[in-house]
Amino acid sequence: MIKKIFLLLFIAFSMFVYAEEIVTTSDGRQIILFDDNTWAEKANETGSQIDVVSKFKNKLRKNIEATDIEVKIACEMMADGWKYTMPRPKSAKAGWGISDGRTTWWNGYWYNDKTKLYSEATPVKKSSGLFLGDNQNNSGTWRNGGSPQIPDVYMFLLSDFGGPY
Repeated sequence: MIKKIFLLLFIAFSMFVYAEEIVTTSDGRQIILFDDNTWAEKANETGSQIDVVSKFKNKLRKNIEATDIEVKIACEMMADGWKYTMPRPKSAKAGWGISDGRTTWWNGYWYNDKTKLYSEATPVKKSSGLFLGDNQNNSGTWRNGGSPQIPDVYMFLLSDFGGPY
């Protein structure tokens, strides 16, 4: 009976929460409620920020010049599940820095392997402490119009390869 009441309260409450809302269940699990009526269980990242940096720093892309704060933020993003796929040329004439509008490129995109969500924009840390994107899925899409803008430091740190360098 208590489980049914909890479930009804959970459903009713979930209709009035914002994208970064976190709810704790009766058994102590933390659930992230999204504004599109989906949810995901929040990974239990215990320890200090130093632990997060030490755990994820070696998984970041090497040989990228970044400040300690940028590395810390990138580690937090990785702990939340975010990775970036760099844009890449689709046409033979396309290349970084080439402004020829007749060239085509595969779009870059952010993907969260924990929540299975995509983002076109770099995810932003919300008041809940979670990094959330814009839910725009650009994977497998391409665009005309010359090379994309130079990726920012987080795109470099959280990608495996690619980019203008």
